[in-house]
Amino acid sequence: MASVTYTTSNVGAVDSNGILWKATQVGKFTDKLGDCASLWDSLQKSVARNGARQCAGKRDILNVQTDAKGFEFLALGDYQWLTYSQYFDVCDNFGAGLPVKIPSLQKGDTVVIYAETQLEWMQCAFGCWRQGLTVGTIYATLGEEGALFGINQSKCKAVVADARLFKVLAKICDKFTFVKDIIALEPPPEEHRMKLEKAGLTIHTMEEVKAAGKTAGTAPSPAAADEIAVLMYTSGTTGNPKGVLISHGSVLATMAGTLSDSSAIQLNGKSFLTPDTVYLAYLPLAHIMELAVEVSMFSVGAKVGFGSPGTLTPTGAKMQPGQTGDAAMLAPTVFVAAPAVLDRVLIAVKAKFKGTSKMVQGIVESGLASGKANYLKGGVGTKHCIARLVFKKVQKLLGGRVSLMLTGSAPLAAEVQMFVQTVFGCVVRQGYGLTETCAATCIALASDNATLNVGPPQESACIKLRDWEEGGYRNADLDDTAISMRRGEVLIGGPTVCSGYLVDPTDPDPDIVAKNESDFVVIDGTRYFCTGDIGQFTPTGNLQIIDRKKDLVKLQMGEYVALSKVENVLKSSKYTALPMAYALSSMSYVIALICPNKKPLSDLAASLGITGDLNDLEMLCKNEQVIAGVLADVQAESKTAKLSKHETPTKVILISELWTPENDMLTAVQKLKRRQIVDKHKAEIDAKYV
Repeated sequence: MASVTYTTSNVGAVDSNGILWKATQVGKFTDKLGDCASLWDSLQKSVARNGARQCAGKRDILNVQTDAKGFEFLALGDYQWLTYSQYFDVCDNFGAGLPVKIPSLQKGDTVVIYAETQLEWMQCAFGCWRQGLTVGTIYATLGEEGALFGINQSKCKAVVADARLFKVLAKICDKFTFVKDIIALEPPPEEHRMKLEKAGLTIHTMEEVKAAGKTAGTAPSPAAADEIAVLMYTSGTTGNPKGVLISHGSVLATMAGTLSDSSAIQLNGKSFLTPDTVYLAYLPLAHIMELAVEVSMFSVGAKVGFGSPGTLTPTGAKMQPGQTGDAAMLAPTVFVAAPAVLDRVLIAVKAKFKGTSKMVQGIVESGLASGKANYLKGGVGTKHCIARLVFKKVQKLLGGRVSLMLTGSAPLAAEVQMFVQTVFGCVVRQGYGLTETCAATCIALASDNATLNVGPPQESACIKLRDWEEGGYRNADLDDTAISMRRGEVLIGGPTVCSGYLVDPTDPDPDIVAKNESDFVVIDGTRYFCTGDIGQFTPTGNLQIIDRKKDLVKLQMGEYVALSKVENVLKSSKYTALPMAYALSSMSYVIALICPNKKPLSDLAASLGITGDLNDLEMLCKNEQVIAGVLADVQAESKTAKLSKHETPTKVILISELWTPENDMLTAVQKLKRRQIVDKHKAEIDAKYV
């Protein structure tokens, strides 16, 4: 794997050129993946070692109930497993059958996968990589406009889709420019099939492609390390999604860095990622973090059980009453979640404890205090014996075996990290990376309980900070005794950096052409991606993210406010389910938009003597007494967190409709779409922010 080797000589230290590195032992880095040149190679080698071991599993749907509004609720069976050999045979046959069923497919062509995360998603991806095809990814939540943009811009010749999304394809198929074939993961609804066929598209099922590969398949033709494995469309907080070109070598470098002997996921000489690892796959595979985690799991021979956000727990939105959630059924040892998910876990668990007796509440409070003290000393979990028994009941929601939780895509609040690590009795760490850098650029060390940092870079990356004069963040801040840290825009270098953004040579988008020129720079022979994030190097060799450049707002008097910093404090309020801080440079203060927690808000209204239907969230959100009560709590939390006066929200707007990816207020990975949120709530903001 010489083409993607990247070694360094410093341990979590900043060298004389201002670059943060992490060390590797010579040879160890490349040994982890041998001479793999492609992701297909990595699966083949894993199967050779782990053929008889359980590989991938899913739960059968026993029955479906539909309510009056058409929402489906599932009853699910136990996990059914494929061994590595069985899993590989499906991938092999599917890949071999692609050129048979779709003769126009040539090496290097793109096949888009437009489907929810499921076992078959990765089988199709590995089958494509067997033939040297590029896998295009489009979020299942992206909708008609986003799906059409990605399908047409990628010039893909085929789309793999699950039955649920055939409805979307049927609506946009008349506007397809290149795609001629659709591969259904399961038989699609007949009405949608007929419309697609009427538009001139040929429909295949995955079973048909596999059968063709088994009987008359073609030989493997995997790509080279520098060829494109994935064309990944970002979920996008603004405008059309960008297509990020990621090579096999970049993904392999990420995997090798994560598996290295000095990686972040080692504790006391033991790795959290081994053949004994059990992983619950439920996050979007159209996101680089989930894709990178899954290919890493398969490369070591781990067990990967597939689930969904709606069936994760017994109270999931898609579950029939009395069902066992995916997590409890699978009992994973490694659990990955977006910070927004852990925020909701904290809220739900706190609410569960609040509904118990005063004695139990006292035990819980003592247990949390013990856990925080233990955390600050570098420990995991609480030392309060009775609280440990109480917390075990909560741990069973995730199966009771989680030893490592990883989170990324947004900042993780310190309170949430300490709370979850205490209650679940496992290491909780956050990482940092982007689609353009193949996800896991940094992961906080398992041995380091420091909060609000994303750790040192993996061995497959290095980090440089570029002065941002406009915002006043400079490398020279190291010499300022009030700061004593290098600060600036985060630039990420190394083999995980993508090949750039997709540009149509026949119709180039000038904005994307400009981004390819401005976002990727070469400094002293190393190619860097310019992230747009502002960060700082801590004295311990960790990276801390301050905020996005575009989310750092300069107020009227010249002070800068990091919106995500304020939002992390807002999450500490018991009334907050989901917050957004908002500020304009023409104003001198910050306001907060908050989607509230219904039960605490109702309790607040009752305590204030407010009459009427206290379950009417819209009414509560408009009540000035309730708003004043929430603002007082937010400002108290801001004082506890030591926010400065200009950072502390002066006014609060309560939002009765929760922001979700479905209403286009969040991305598929739960990031705020600030512009859309502001546009939707412009009237409330204009009335309040004066």
